[in-house]
Amino acid sequence: MVDWCKAMLGYPEAASGLLVSGGSMANLIGLTCALNDRAGFDVRREGLHAAPRRLTVYASQEAHSSVQKAVELLGLGSESLRLIPVDDAFRVDVAAMAQAIRADREAGHQPICVVGCAGTVNTGAVDDLDALADLCAQEGLWYHVDGAFGALAALSPALRGLVAGMERADSLAFDLHKWMYMPYEIGCALVRSEASHRRAFALTPEYLAHGDRGLAAGSLWFGEYGVQLSRGFRALKAWMSMQTYGIETYARLVEQNVAQARYLESLVDATPALECLAPVALNIVCFRYRDGRLDDAQLNALNNELLIRLHESGVAAPSSTTLRGRFAIRVAISNHRSRREDFDLLVREVVRLGDALVEGV
Repeated sequence: MVDWCKAMLGYPEAASGLLVSGGSMANLIGLTCALNDRAGFDVRREGLHAAPRRLTVYASQEAHSSVQKAVELLGLGSESLRLIPVDDAFRVDVAAMAQAIRADREAGHQPICVVGCAGTVNTGAVDDLDALADLCAQEGLWYHVDGAFGALAALSPALRGLVAGMERADSLAFDLHKWMYMPYEIGCALVRSEASHRRAFALTPEYLAHGDRGLAAGSLWFGEYGVQLSRGFRALKAWMSMQTYGIETYARLVEQNVAQARYLESLVDATPALECLAPVALNIVCFRYRDGRLDDAQLNALNNELLIRLHESGVAAPSSTTLRGRFAIRVAISNHRSRREDFDLLVREVVRLGDALVEGV
C-alpha cells in the first residue's frame, strides 16, 4: 500500500513510508525526521540540550494544530514554531516566511524545517508548494507538506495541478480516512530519504534481531520507521478498498466533492442573506448568514446560535471556524453520498433559521 501511495502522489519510488493512525502522527514522523536530519548533531544520542542554537520551524498561521503539537512533543517548544501570515486566500506569505528565516539566522537561531499546507483544515487553502520547495532548497531546510486531505486531489488529473510541488517535499503526511472515504483510522507518512527515515527511529535490541530465515526474516520492519512497535494491520482495509473500487472511482468522487463545493459557493453567492468568508480552493466552503443591521460581533453570536439550531434540526452537521474574527459555518464535503439537493436544502435552512433569529422567533 505504501508503494501505491507513492505512485498515486508522484512521490519518488525509492522513498520510504508508513501507514499510521492519522495525519497528526504522520506530521510527527515527518518533523522527527526533519529534526534528526537537519539539527547538525546526534539528537537521539545527545538530546536537545546539545543544540548550540535554538532550532526553528516555519509554518502558516493556518497550519493544523498537530504541527505545533509535534514541535512541542519533540522538545523544541512552541516558541520555536514561527507561524507566518497568510494572504487573502489564506495561503502562506512565502516572502514573509523567507524574511522570518533570514531574521532568525541573523539572531543566531538555526532554521531546520518548513511546513507547507496542501489543503488547510479551516478553508482548504493550498500554499504555493513549488515556491516553498524552492525556498527550502535555497536555505538548506527540510520541507514537510501536511496534505491531510488535500494531497488526495492528486488522484484526479483535472485537480492535480492544485497541489503541484507537493511531490518535491522531503516528507509528506496525508489521511486515507478523509478523501479516500475509508474507516478510521488510517493515515500515511512518506519520507523521500529512506536512510533519514530509518535513522530517526530505528532501534534494534537483541530480542528484535533480524534473520535471514524463520519468523524474524524480512528486510522491512515497520517498527524501525515510526513510534509504534506493535501495530495494527491498517493496510488491509486500504488494499481491499482499492481492489474493490479502483483509483478511477476515487478520482471521480474527489472531483464530485470539489464540484459540489463550488456549487454550494454559487448558491451562497446568489443568496443575498449569505456571504462566503473565504475562497473555495478544494472541498471546504466557509460562509455565514448576514444582515446589514448587525455588526460583526452580533453576526458572530447569531451564526453560532444558527449553527446549533441547524445541528439540533438534524438537517445538516457542518462545523465552524473563525476567519479574521468572523464566525463561519464550515462545510467540509468529503462524503461520497452527498448530492446537490443536500446543499440546496442546507442553504434554505440556513436562511430560514437566520431570518427567524433576526426576527426574534
